[in-house]
Amino acid sequence: MIDVELVPRLLTGRLTRVTDINATIELKGRMGVLHLPLRAIITNKKLEVGDQVEVYLSYAQVIQNDNL
Repeated sequence: MIDVELVPRLLTGRLTRVTDINATIELKGRMGVLHLPLRAIITNKKLEVGDQVEVYLSYAQVIQNDNL
């Protein structure tokens, strides 16, 4: 296993799609796209396409490999 320090980093992005149950966030810097349920988004206002957001992310680490 590679020894990597898993420290969350603050990433910014914008909402590109909002439905009744989820939202799509396009992260800046070609970091990818997130699809989150609305319950996972903290806000005091109605979400709208174009809203700027911040997300803390870290590396993904595989914790079990069933193919071994």
